[in-house]
Amino acid sequence: MNIGNISALAEQLQSLGFEDLGYSLLKRICFKPEKFMLSQKLEKNGEQVSFQLVFERNGKQGNYVLVYYDAILQRDISLTDITITGINISELEKQMAAIDWKKAFDFAEKKRWDANVKASWETEQKIEIIISNLVEIELTDEGKSVAAALKLKYWADAAYVEVFDIINPIKNKAEVSQRFYCSETQPGISVDEAYRFLQNRKLEKQMQARRKQADNQNEGEQVDDNSSSSGSGLLKKRRINGGARTKKQKTTNS
Repeated sequence: MNIGNISALAEQLQSLGFEDLGYSLLKRICFKPEKFMLSQKLEKNGEQVSFQLVFERNGKQGNYVLVYYDAILQRDISLTDITITGINISELEKQMAAIDWKKAFDFAEKKRWDANVKASWETEQKIEIIISNLVEIELTDEGKSVAAALKLKYWADAAYVEVFDIINPIKNKAEVSQRFYCSETQPGISVDEAYRFLQNRKLEKQMQARRKQADNQNEGEQVDDNSSSSGSGLLKKRRINGGARTKKQKTTNS
């Protein structure tokens, strides 16, 4: 095992702002994978930033290098107090918040249970009810979005993604992300620099959303004005045509 390579990687990560990853590197590299990933979450100004660092083995030297890392700024997912197919979403979220999902998705956990002792399987029963409610609300388009948001909020850090699927559609809307490549010849982008970049991206998205909302509102007002003008013109035309028919009838009668 190349301890020097692991030490150099740990120092590189430390300089970028990723602390205490040396042992995590050691545990991965001892299996001699061609490629592996490390994940870390950091809090910046009250916001959660997730980092996924990707390492590969150099074919020539056999050493591992940091190829790139993805930085993801997670925005809060707020769910309104609504009811979908008879299911109160706020109550459903409370039920999901009460479950330890990392433990729930740990299928290798060994535990004694007794069919006659409800306490030994009560948590699993609660999970089954939650899953049934999620399936139920997913029958509607609105419910699909809400269910995906709830899964992202409570399952993203659990093994759900590894066991089932990736929660992509809502995740893309709820996050601001960027990939930063690393080079042995150039200094890498630090954690703080990445966070500032993501903040700028978030601000840009907010401004674009406000502009789009304003444009849609202006288009709606213009359509209303055109409809009103068309209605007035049509009414005027009908009055003129009506008057012409009246004159024609009088001339015929005389």
